[in-house]
This record gives sequence, C-alpha cells and structure tokens, in this order.
Amino acid sequence: MHLFQQNAPRDPDSALSQLPILDLGPYLDGAAGARETLAAGIAAACTATGFFYIKNHGVSEALIDDTFAQSKRFHALPLDAKQALALDGNNIGYLPMNASMQKHSTVHKATTPNQNESFFVSFDRGPDHPGVAAKRPYRGVNQWPDGLAGFRDGVMAYFQALNDLGQRLLPAFSVALGMPPDYLDADFADENNANLRLLHYPPTAMVDNDFGTAPHTDNSFMTILARMDVPGLAIRLHSGEWLSPPLIPGTFLVNIGNMLRRISNDRFLSTPHGVMSTARWTAIRWPISTARIRTASSPWRRPASTPTTRRNTSPRSTPI
Repeated sequence: MHLFQQNAPRDPDSALSQLPILDLGPYLDGAAGARETLAAGIAAACTATGFFYIKNHGVSEALIDDTFAQSKRFHALPLDAKQALALDGNNIGYLPMNASMQKHSTVHKATTPNQNESFFVSFDRGPDHPGVAAKRPYRGVNQWPDGLAGFRDGVMAYFQALNDLGQRLLPAFSVALGMPPDYLDADFADENNANLRLLHYPPTAMVDNDFGTAPHTDNSFMTILARMDVPGLAIRLHSGEWLSPPLIPGTFLVNIGNMLRRISNDRFLSTPHGVMSTARWTAIRWPISTARIRTASSPWRRPASTPTTRRNTSPRSTPI
C-alpha cells in the first residue's frame, strides 16, 4: 500500500475542515474592513496548515477550462517537439517525464524520479527586454511550440490573470504578517518572479517509492492551484495523516512556500505535500515568488513585530 493510502485520515471530514474556504469577493470589491477580515483568515490558515481554498477570485471558469485545453494540446505533442523547448537556466521551457527528483527534500527520502512532465512560462519578454539583454537571473524569454494556433495567447491570458490575482492579494498577506498593507510591494515589483507551470501526470506506477511528485515543501512564496476533478494531490497534516483535498467548484487551492514561512519567522507553515496520480490530466500549478531573485544577494525582510535578522541570500523560485 502506498504512503498516502497507508496514512489516509481516519476522519476525512475533520481533516478537511482544517482547510478553510476564504471568500475574496468583498476584498476584491473594496468593501470596508474586507482586507482585515481576509488577512485574519489568511493568518489563521497559514498558521494551521499553510493550505486554503479561495472563492470569488474573479478568474473565469472559461479561462481556466481553456488553459487545461491548451495544456492538453501541448502535452499531446510528439516528444521531440517538446524536447526542442528544453528547460533553460531561467526555469522556462519543457521538463520531461522522470527528469526531476526531490533529492534535497527533508520530508521524504526520494529514490525514484518524479513521474510528471511540465511546461513553464513566465512574462512574455522579447530579446530586447532590459532584463533579458542584461542576462539577469530569471529574466528569460518564453519558448513556444510551432503549429499550436492560439496556444501562446491562451496561456499568457491565464498567466496574466493569475499573476494579477496574486498581486492583488499582497496587501492582505502583508496585513496577515502584522505589517502595513504595502509591506511586500517592493518585493513583487518590476515583473515579480512568477512562473506558470502546466503539469501532466500519467498514472503513477505503484512500485516501490514511486510518486507523481514526491513529498516536499515549496521554495516559492505562494502557489495558486487549479485542478481537474481527479484524485492525486495529498497534504501531510500535523497528525501525520495525508489528506487528499477535494476539488471544490469555483475555487483555487492555495498553499504557501518556504519564502513566506521564512518572512514570517516560521509562524506560517510551508506544509509537505506530494502527488500520486490516478488519471491522465491532473494539474496546473502556479508558483509565485519574490522579485528579489533578480539580485544576487538580497536581504530578507522580517516583520517588525519580531526580531529582525538580515541575511544575504538568493531566494529560489521553484519547488524542490
């Protein structure tokens, strides 16, 4: 029996109750007091599990459905066409099946590669973009397949919608940290380091220590996840049980990563999770991380309500 099955929650309803559904509607509409209400909900969720659902987020179901359709079109291409767009040093392009492994995860000892393939895009920059011309880290040029009419426009429409949503959530996250609403603004300015990752998980081979993605925590700031109605994702709760969060129509599933955990002085949780796929098309992940990656050495900012420690470090932008 697989790890996730061996440690499934004894009381699924109680386990699921640990993942709240936060309503963004009043906040996005600018209702009085809505920012503080949402911030309180984010703080509670991030100190409890680091995972929560969001509803009334303003991203249309039609756009989400179209993005899944575009993902299917890409992953149905011949392997050599995808490999021509190989993942580059800016974390843009195609990562083939069994090409990644959670070698540095402190959550679980990975012994086999991840059984998934991915296509990454970021801001659609041209070769004359100042960051590209200067060869700044994570300021690369997207790679696009030939012969997929509408693919680029469709994928970038979703990228823009999700990135805009993430940016609009920053004031609420800042207040959740006990700081002024603009506390995180500078870290996400000037084309924040964001990637859209279109993931394809085939059915996981149930042999030995196999996973679609082995258990890990994310090194990003935040992930906004759209999923198809297929079991796969599992979250490790405080009890040690692994919860498979259901798809709730009209919602995204959000989790925070190690960057936000560190900014909060470990008050917020970056919770271990992994994937064991039981069907073909399962997930689109959206990791969002700080724009400070563009400098080789940047001081981490700590909430003023806690002791401040300045460290020179290069934040990493992708999950381990």
